[in-house]
Amino acid sequence: MIGKIDKTYWDIANIKQIKNESEAIKEFEAYFVRIFLKEARKSIPKGLFNTSFSANFYYDMLDMELAEVISQKDPLHLEKFLQEALSKYQKISKG
Repeated sequence: MIGKIDKTYWDIANIKQIKNESEAIKEFEAYFVRIFLKEARKSIPKGLFNTSFSANFYYDMLDMELAEVISQKDPLHLEKFLQEALSKYQKISKG
């Protein structure tokens, strides 16, 4: 079991809790994966139970949790890529 949902993607106040680059990168990665899953789900044909509000709500929560788990494991190696991109951007903006 994954546990309770303690943060939501629509909670803007949660952004203030981010303290460093690593946390920001993990949050971005989770958001990126969630959007990817949401868009990928649109390609699946709609079934009998797939059109209700509650089904869409459930799938959205499922995508949020899957994105969180996937981003913690970092199978896409986005963390390294984003850290390199941020460091290059910081060098350019300073120099």
